Amino acid sequence: MMNKAPGSHNRLRTLAGGGRFGSIPTSRPPARGRAPNPTAPRVLPTPLRQLALATALTLAAAAAAAGAAAQDSPLVLDVDGGATIPLGDFEEGAGTGEGAEAGPVFAVGFVLPRSDRFALLLGFHQARFGCEAAGCASDGRYVATGFDAGLRLALLAGRAAVPWLSLGGVTTRVEARDLPAPNGGVSKLGWGVEAGAGSWWGNEWIAVQPKVAWTRVDTELPGGDTLEMRYLSATLGVSFPF
Repeated sequence: MMNKAPGSHNRLRTLAGGGRFGSIPTSRPPARGRAPNPTAPRVLPTPLRQLALATALTLAAAAAAAGAAAQDSPLVLDVDGGATIPLGDFEEGAGTGEGAEAGPVFAVGFVLPRSDRFALLLGFHQARFGCEAAGCASDGRYVATGFDAGLRLALLAGRAAVPWLSLGGVTTRVEARDLPAPNGGVSKLGWGVEAGAGSWWGNEWIAVQPKVAWTRVDTELPGGDTLEMRYLSATLGVSFPF
């Protein structure tokens, strides 16, 4: 049985303080130097492909961060799932894209503690909202995908249960294909802020984290209208230090 490395308990306390073949193509590829067909339809990535790509990018960024982390500041993987609750005009308004409904949210991220109290956050998230009331086709939805980065402050340190606050920036790109023209399609990249609160419950091997976050982000729809997204997300996450 492998013994724990010396100081692993203290390292986890620092954490608490901060913390997918298709068929073989039969057509020949275009001849070298041949110009692409400008009338060929543009194939946008599906939400699942976006999810796989973004997760891979997040893992790569975290691996780079892990190489720079101190021996007593372990990198931590967070996996969260829960629900979103639209707020204000995003839920009840009559403007373009407004009238969203609650849906699921998924997030994966990394925490890099820098002290007993502070930690750096880097993650990827995907939130889904019903949008039938916003003018979408029946059972239509928004799929909002983006990254987030920020800071976490532990209100207590060195305990089995640690409450914390977080603040950071978010990006989002909304796939709203179910909206009527001219706004149906994929939005431009939007920017916003997120504030969260939660608590860390666990030991040196695994922890759970209930969390509530408020997100404000604006993005421009294909027709030029701005979709102002304001929502709460309530999630339950699992944390794995490594």
